[in-house]
Amino acid sequence: MVSAIAMTTRAQLVINENFTGYTVGNLNGQGSWASSGTGPDVQVSNLLPLIYSGYNSSGEYDTVTNGNGKTETKAFSQNISTSSAQTIYMSFVVRVGNSASKNTPAYSVALVDNTGSTPVQFTVKDNNDGSISFGVGGSGSIGWTAAGSSHYGTTYLIVIRYDIISGGADKGYMWINPSSLAAEPSTSSANASFTAGTETYGSSFQALQQNQTSKTPYAAYDAFRVAANPSSSVAWALLSPAASTLPVTLTSFNANTDGLNNTKLVWNTSNESGIVSYVIEKSTDGRTFSDIGSVQATQQSTYSFTDNQASTDYTYYRLKMVEQDGSFKYSFIVSLKSKLSLNISLSPNPVRSTLLIQHPKVGTEAHIEIVNTSGQLIKDIRIPASAVLTSIDMSGLSTGLYHVVFKNGTDVFSKMVLKQQ
Repeated sequence: MVSAIAMTTRAQLVINENFTGYTVGNLNGQGSWASSGTGPDVQVSNLLPLIYSGYNSSGEYDTVTNGNGKTETKAFSQNISTSSAQTIYMSFVVRVGNSASKNTPAYSVALVDNTGSTPVQFTVKDNNDGSISFGVGGSGSIGWTAAGSSHYGTTYLIVIRYDIISGGADKGYMWINPSSLAAEPSTSSANASFTAGTETYGSSFQALQQNQTSKTPYAAYDAFRVAANPSSSVAWALLSPAASTLPVTLTSFNANTDGLNNTKLVWNTSNESGIVSYVIEKSTDGRTFSDIGSVQATQQSTYSFTDNQASTDYTYYRLKMVEQDGSFKYSFIVSLKSKLSLNISLSPNPVRSTLLIQHPKVGTEAHIEIVNTSGQLIKDIRIPASAVLTSIDMSGLSTGLYHVVFKNGTDVFSKMVLKQQ
């Protein structure tokens, strides 16, 4: 009985964070997240959900900027002892927007021990060839994924394993989009790994941390899971990264406007069995939805629905996938900016350090120019494909007014921003 109790206390899923029900805005104070440092806070958003097929995420997520901002930490539900051999698994989805550091990047996500050290770190760097690499490591060495294998604007599933080896060198492994979530991955198939050597940490791991510095990129994160156990297979079972099954697989869901400013929704499915209908729901704020129509499930691979009611700002859509017994599940949310009101928005304005620019989705490549009132070009920032939000460091500019010019093909939008000290 004593042994059974001891094993139970060491079997832990200590983080399961989908940001569900969080209010859009500052993460600090929501769901037991606590910030430290100065500058802009990590933000909760729901505009472009991070979806990875087969992994549980939600319509809400958080965004981390690449400025000297606040660090956010969330305590585990139960501490993970480091006094003996232990396997820790962590998983999450990430989409890197832009501005990853090319040289000596700082970690973006980490596990924190009781002394404040971060022995397990996830890092992103720019390869200077249009691609990014993901890194896993501690205070010493970092193992990197291959250049050219990952890119800006794409959602990736990250799985990290860290083995605390009693009396030996700890080891870490990372998988990007693992081939299966049904079974524990083999360490030989890892995309990156590292040996910690004489890693120094306290008596327990106690929290998950998201870091913001000048050397971390703008990125979005969702669906953090952390589990631990002396047995790696038990730790993996506790992590349970595979999403619950539904009698249909939604492989894509997109919204686009036509020449008449109607919205055409198109979704693709596979393995459809037991679904009777798809109810289309619409929202103007991304939170309160109402039915606008339905499409009967007929074993097709592609379905479509046209919304003839034009909107003047952002519109949000989701699918309610109804089963034969009346139960249902929701799809991820897609958003669309009406062509009647395409523009850019600046926040904050006035600005002291980091300026966030929300803009139309970039097709192939775009630029943002910062121009002073004398017409002098101060900054020219290249924006990668698919980006919809860009952060720019304004801290080094003199006080005064500046033109922010977004150029995307033939589209040009400009707004004024006031820089303050």
